[in-house]
Amino acid sequence: MDRISVPQLTGTNYFIWSLKMQAALSLKRLDSVTTQMKPEGLSEKDASEWQQKNSDAVAYIKLSLSDEQALQFAAENNAKILWDKIKSTFTGQTEDRKIDAGNELKNLQMNSNELANDYIARARGIATKCHSLGLEVSPRELVYYTVRGLKGKFAKVRDILKTQRDKSIDEVLEILREEETSFNSPSSTRAEGRSADVFYSRKSKNSGMRLCYVCRRPNHVAKDCFYRNQRESTTTSRRRKVHRNNNSKERNTANPVFTAAPNEESLCENIWILDSGASCHMAKDRVWFEKIFPERKDVYLAGKDSKIICEGFGTVKAKTVSTKYGNPLNVTIENVSYVPQLRCNLLSVICLMDKGYKIKSDNNCVLIYDKSNKLITKAFKNNGRLELYFEPLYNSECYFSNPSNSNYDIWHSRLCHLNAKYMLKMKDYIDIDDVNDFKCETCDISKITRKPHPNIDVNQSSEILELIHADLCGPIQPESYGGAKYFMVLVDDFSGMYFTYFLKSKNEVFDIFSQFKAKYENLTDKRIKKLRTDNGLEFVNEQLDTYLANSGIFHEKTIPYNSESNGKAERANRILLERARSLLYESELPLKFWAETINFSTQVSNVTPRKGKEKIPLETWIGKKPKLNYLKKFGCVAYFHVPKIMRNKFDVPGRRGIMLGYARDRRGYRIYDIKNRKIIEERSIKFNESLKGSTYLGKTKVETWNIDSLFESTQDINEFDHKTKVNHLEISAEPAANENNYSIPFETPDDATNTVGGEIETPVDQIPVRRSERLKAKQMSTNLACNVPNSYLEAKNSADWQNWEFAMKNELDSLNKHKVWEIVDRPVKTKLVKSKWVYSLKQSDNGETKYKARLVVAGFNQIKNKDLESYSPVVNIESFRLLIALASKLNLMVRFFDVKTAYLYSDIEETVYMLPPPGFERLIGDEKVCKLKGSIYGLPQSGRNWYMKIKSELEKFGLTQLASDNCVFIKSDGQNMFLLCMHVDDLAIFCNNDEMYQDIVNSIISVFEVHENKTSKFLGMEIVKHKNGISLSQSEYIESLLVKYSLNECKSVKTPIVKGEDKSFPPTNELIDITMYQELIGELLYLANRTRPDISFVTCYLSQFNHKPEKRHYILAKRVLRYLMGTKDKKLFYDNNFGLAIGNWSTMMKYSLLIKIVI
Repeated sequence: MDRISVPQLTGTNYFIWSLKMQAALSLKRLDSVTTQMKPEGLSEKDASEWQQKNSDAVAYIKLSLSDEQALQFAAENNAKILWDKIKSTFTGQTEDRKIDAGNELKNLQMNSNELANDYIARARGIATKCHSLGLEVSPRELVYYTVRGLKGKFAKVRDILKTQRDKSIDEVLEILREEETSFNSPSSTRAEGRSADVFYSRKSKNSGMRLCYVCRRPNHVAKDCFYRNQRESTTTSRRRKVHRNNNSKERNTANPVFTAAPNEESLCENIWILDSGASCHMAKDRVWFEKIFPERKDVYLAGKDSKIICEGFGTVKAKTVSTKYGNPLNVTIENVSYVPQLRCNLLSVICLMDKGYKIKSDNNCVLIYDKSNKLITKAFKNNGRLELYFEPLYNSECYFSNPSNSNYDIWHSRLCHLNAKYMLKMKDYIDIDDVNDFKCETCDISKITRKPHPNIDVNQSSEILELIHADLCGPIQPESYGGAKYFMVLVDDFSGMYFTYFLKSKNEVFDIFSQFKAKYENLTDKRIKKLRTDNGLEFVNEQLDTYLANSGIFHEKTIPYNSESNGKAERANRILLERARSLLYESELPLKFWAETINFSTQVSNVTPRKGKEKIPLETWIGKKPKLNYLKKFGCVAYFHVPKIMRNKFDVPGRRGIMLGYARDRRGYRIYDIKNRKIIEERSIKFNESLKGSTYLGKTKVETWNIDSLFESTQDINEFDHKTKVNHLEISAEPAANENNYSIPFETPDDATNTVGGEIETPVDQIPVRRSERLKAKQMSTNLACNVPNSYLEAKNSADWQNWEFAMKNELDSLNKHKVWEIVDRPVKTKLVKSKWVYSLKQSDNGETKYKARLVVAGFNQIKNKDLESYSPVVNIESFRLLIALASKLNLMVRFFDVKTAYLYSDIEETVYMLPPPGFERLIGDEKVCKLKGSIYGLPQSGRNWYMKIKSELEKFGLTQLASDNCVFIKSDGQNMFLLCMHVDDLAIFCNNDEMYQDIVNSIISVFEVHENKTSKFLGMEIVKHKNGISLSQSEYIESLLVKYSLNECKSVKTPIVKGEDKSFPPTNELIDITMYQELIGELLYLANRTRPDISFVTCYLSQFNHKPEKRHYILAKRVLRYLMGTKDKKLFYDNNFGLAIGNWSTMMKYSLLIKIVI
């Protein structure tokens, strides 16, 4: 581009590219074609010139695009449209970008190694971005956010600049450059307060003013300085005298000191400000003091929520400056505080009045008189302050001293701040006094080290629960089988007992601690008095603080970044992790068993010796010596007993598993059932500790890992997650039959949550779902082992993103093929409906998994009572079974079809505007929406529109709708018959003539895209045609019910109900969850009305109690499931000889059936 350098547009540098490209086009006189379209009415010459400019501008722009961006805009040949498209693509919604740019400026931070030039350039770039988006940033705002973002070595300069709001960004840059140069200079020595001096020096330089290095005041130089001349006239006759004020009054060190915070960073060294708000006199430089006596206390700044440190006090001897208002006087100011961080010297009005001095106002000055009404000095008004001018009587800095010190402090400094022990040994070489209470500020600052923490093995409590240590560890990847990401350890200080809990999110800490407190205070009759934690937000929050305060529990928090203060909890974490690492490594189990290993380690730690404890923790906790003969090796092979109800007569009574730990509320062990891939609790077990259970997990890949890398630090910087509650099942660590069952305080991993028939189920390789309080499991489907995303973002972040993306593109191709919408400008004041992606997985006959994505619209957002009619009929199950009976009797062929994207074939009468599909907004364009021309999934009227569409097409093919069922159509010529029934997009066809069948099916295919199902399934029923009839069954649905209610391995019964069984239960009148009961009855009715009439009576009988079910009714309903367990393969059979629907579990009764078709 003729040596004009414009960076390539890569997608992340739009604003820089736009700025430089605009400049380049302006140099080429091509900027006009990017801001306006071709004017109308141009002459042929002007039109040709405009077209040439347009072509040149398009070429320049496209040549500056990266390969990826060039392909995106390759088709556009108009410069203005091309420029606008690029802008809309990379700026997005203007308001959102404006908010982002504003937040970027507000959160501006200087990087650790960033140069001052680069930092200021970055700040200016952000301000330019804000301006381009319509967000105005004033120069003062830019300076404010830039100064606020300074840190590290510029922290002191930042504090100074904060008081100088009138600085420009150029002045700030100059200050930072000089400060940066002083840092990089190897010979530069920076005394305290240098930053302020350099700062003011630069200010004078930048503003063109001269600065006096004597008084630090502008507009004159040192040779003309009034204060220097006055000082020189008196210096020759002055000798330094050392005075000690032994009569200084006793000071009250308990009271804090208050002072006003001046607006300027630095004032003249010889100026004192008369301050009515200061509680004592204060000086900021040692030069004023005859002697300083060390004393540290806080000084609170008025108007600022901060404090500074007073490091001592002493007596100031100074001389008033000779002016036309009076002769100079020597003054002594007693009890002056030494505050190095102060920005100016302060003379307290309150202290002067307490001493008897009188203060009077006279025009623009304030006069100060002593007790004898003698004028001492005057304070003159300057810049809103009352200033007094003093000169120190001593030119060199004084040293800190104690009243009893002599030359000890001098020699201490000369000997490089030698420590007190070796200073005493130097008495043989130098003459120093003995000082026992000498204190040196330099040593305190330069030699300070971290204090050793107390021995964590020493008890800090006298009884159990008096002090509880708590710590949270995580997040941990991968999640446990139950979805846990964290574990929390509670340590009882007195006994050393460990309590472990497993959490899915940090905000569960409050619920777990409150449950822990209620439970163990009740069990032990003791109260928790103190809780010690770090400063993580899971422990330091309003909810927990209020709870602890109401419970009378003192919350001890550690110093930030000093985790050793909570050493017992930290050591517990380390011990548990080390032991868990060893267990996982030795057992070779997958990483998802980490929660089981932590739980196992916790239980073992409580029955093993602890340093500094005479007894093991469990013995201290329960008050007796426990027996440990129940302990077994983690991960070994365990053979457990299978209850009779869970097996048939010829099944072996034992099964192989893996030992994972000990049950809590029962005497037993936690075993991983290898066959059924779940965790159970059982007491009848035989162990083989010489074999590893992992060898029987098949081809399970054992990951290579480092468990320490799975845990992230949570110290003092934790944030709350979305609130979720988890119910934990407690663990018992004493399963031996001859011991007293005492509940040991561990929490089991949340992998085991629901108990049915003595088992605790944990599906393997399954993403945990949120469960209600009642027992609820997924139906048997391929989705059990797959993660089906619930949103576009989940799909994009999943491992199967390419498959989901391909499925979405196929769906969009179908929508485009049917011309479901057209792209239009976003209408004003019109309600827009949103859309979302619905994902699913389907398994083909050959076992291949198909990824499905369907775009649905949020139809509930439509205008109420306007986008109306939505009724859409489907075939009645009775009509379908009648057609099956007819097909069996007349030996009709039976075929099943489904219409692909059925709803898309129908038109829509209403005007509906839809937002672009998630993830494809850029293809649609900004300020563009989709105007629906056809029905789409999710609209209430789509079902009816589809029904009306297929009905009209079938009638065109000569089919007639039955009067008895709106979804059954027939065509007959006396001998040949064609029947069709439909359930939304599923079609079932019955015909006795191949030619008629082909003719009508071809007509349907010419209009709709239909696929014939290879499997004979319709409405969830398996339909099989035999030589002597047709059978219907729902064995897969029955299996899914058994899995859902954990009865897939139950012992079956021969009858669904026994006479009088409902009255055999004791009249306890124990009610159960009505929703759970009604759900089960509804599922049984669905089965009875379709293929299992043998359970119709018992299901109808049990449905009488839907309004108020009792436990006995629920047991009877579960008996029906056990009956279905033994008869799940039974079928409803339609015999072609008799035409009567019978079950092949009973004796066939020979009846004839007369079928009459009413048209």
